[in-house]
Amino acid sequence: MQIVKAVVAGVLAWLVADDLLGLGSAFLAPWTALLTVHATVYRSLTRGAQVVGATVLGVLVSYLVVEMAGYNAIALGAAMLVGMLAGLLRPIRNEGSTVATTALFVITAGQAEQAPMLVDRLSATGIGVAAGLVVNALLVAPLDDLSARQQIDSVCRRLGTLIGNMADEVGSRKDVDAQSWIEQSRQTDAALGRAWELVRHTREARFANPRRLPQDLGPSDYAALLLRLEEGIAQTRAIARTIDQAKGGHTGWSEQFCPRWLHALAVLGDQLEHPEEEARSQRPELESLVAELSSTDLSQDHWLAYGSLIDSTIHISDVVDDITASRRVSV
Repeated sequence: MQIVKAVVAGVLAWLVADDLLGLGSAFLAPWTALLTVHATVYRSLTRGAQVVGATVLGVLVSYLVVEMAGYNAIALGAAMLVGMLAGLLRPIRNEGSTVATTALFVITAGQAEQAPMLVDRLSATGIGVAAGLVVNALLVAPLDDLSARQQIDSVCRRLGTLIGNMADEVGSRKDVDAQSWIEQSRQTDAALGRAWELVRHTREARFANPRRLPQDLGPSDYAALLLRLEEGIAQTRAIARTIDQAKGGHTGWSEQFCPRWLHALAVLGDQLEHPEEEARSQRPELESLVAELSSTDLSQDHWLAYGSLIDSTIHISDVVDDITASRRVSV
């Protein structure tokens, strides 16, 4: 869609600049239109302003260089050098190549020294920017909130799968590879980072967007979900490390603790994977387990591990309650 809009904006700018107004530098209109159509309306506005500044600077550079050195390779090289160096300036930092290429176009077209053409060039630039903005805003304005939702759901499912696998493997009473769980949690963290990028993009996409629906979950809602997911991933990694470092290994854990804790952990993983299914919070069950274990004579080698695991699982339960409630609303 962005490709189609860039083409439409370029053709529209050319028709207005060449056929309707007959500008001498009409080629600048489709050029700037292509540069203006970006992934969001907000970026089209901001980058459009930068394109105007860069194009105007490119036109002026080409005029001054040709006036000083004439039409030759030295003038062309000087104009391109100045244009690229201009990209170091903060206001047009992203458009240094635009300054250089605009100067290149004007010089190679043999129009740089024609002072009356300056107005035409600037007018063509303005037409191109306007065409890009109008087309990008009105022709299915980019929103991209679906991508953010899908990535958040993907992270939830990955975390839920990891938690469920941890419960299954510990429940098997065999040796486990806790380091692989830690590595999977890091991979989930990386997926979470991509989700943050999409949420930032969504926040930008909603600015000045006619397709924005007020009842939709907004970037602030997504950000709240991601913050809770960060906590959930961190607590899951803490469980993996506790199991990895537990004295005596997990195979000798109390039957009073292990089945109930593993059941709660498995339920939490399932809730993350299937948010559409109603399930009660695991916090009351975990608090009940804490109350029972507090009056039990536990193995000195294991009681620290039990406490750490239950504490992390309670945190995960709170996270899951918040996340699943929000995801049911979004669905």
